[in-house]
Amino acid sequence: MKTILTLFVLLFSSSVLAEDEIQLYVSVTDNLPPVNIENEVYMGDKMVEQRTGMFLECLVPKFSDSDKKLGGMILKIDEEKPLCKREENSKGYFPNYYNGLQGTSDVEDMIYEVRLKGKKEGKLKLCLVLGGLNAHCKKKLSSDDFYYSKTFVSEKDTFQRVIEYAGKSGSVVKFIYSEFKDEMARDSFTREFEIDLEDGNTVAYKGCIFEIVKVDNVTIKYKVIRHFK
Repeated sequence: MKTILTLFVLLFSSSVLAEDEIQLYVSVTDNLPPVNIENEVYMGDKMVEQRTGMFLECLVPKFSDSDKKLGGMILKIDEEKPLCKREENSKGYFPNYYNGLQGTSDVEDMIYEVRLKGKKEGKLKLCLVLGGLNAHCKKKLSSDDFYYSKTFVSEKDTFQRVIEYAGKSGSVVKFIYSEFKDEMARDSFTREFEIDLEDGNTVAYKGCIFEIVKVDNVTIKYKVIRHFK
């Protein structure tokens, strides 16, 4: 798979597919949450989301680790940040963050392949690899130090569309619509909009329609009727 991937964190627990329903390494555009299902989120949380990408096999460390090499380079592993296979039969995993920090503005930071090595409990090691050689290893690990997941990863150069809940003032409910590319929201594609509950509880924006069930200045309960077009 030649497409560079960017991690897109799942925020809707109700939208997570059963393990046997997930197709790995297949590009899809999906919408969250499912229609006609009541959901509740806090102010500032995502309510509706459209994303393009695929589910990948990932290894998630339960620990953080770093090592400073000669020349000031820092090699690191971040806790709870998935390391994912870019191809189905790959032996290595890749982070969505730079795990090789050069320590100078003259040289670009790097992404090292990460491999799990060893077979015995307590003697496993997670190694950052470059050119087939171990650059740094976290040793004496057991299977309790990590877990596997099927994680949705968005494709580079695709737009991810989101509506967030922005609070309530009197009968007026506020929302923020954003379009993301490479995990960065562009100002020209971010809009705030609002509705007055005295005029009704159905919201329509950019083709997305949802019904407000209950709302206060902390949380909102709602049901999606139709996703983005």
